[in-house]
Amino acid sequence: MEERWSPLLPPEDPGTAPRDYKVRTKVVRYKGTSWHLAYLPLKPAALIKARFGSTARGWGSIRVHIKVGGTEWDTSLFPDKKAKTYLFAIKAAVRKAEDLSPGDGFTALVRVL
Repeated sequence: MEERWSPLLPPEDPGTAPRDYKVRTKVVRYKGTSWHLAYLPLKPAALIKARFGSTARGWGSIRVHIKVGGTEWDTSLFPDKKAKTYLFAIKAAVRKAEDLSPGDGFTALVRVL
């Protein structure tokens, strides 16, 4: 029988929880700035929060390693309360290497560190 997550049960031990998530998202330019971001879909964001939220650091950030195409980097996920998900910044070097512009969809492999 498959075990289901319940808000009444304690979250999984971060040491044994799955750490890899494959997500489909898109590049968003944050209004009025030069920041380029990507929002996680709601389901993986909820799983990450349930499994690793207790390990969050300053501003609720969670350390991750991200791979997009052939480009990899370490960064942090930050909670966005309005969107009820996590987001991460996409550096100019990554956008250039992977030919990404605002509005472009892409697949990212996210590993919680």
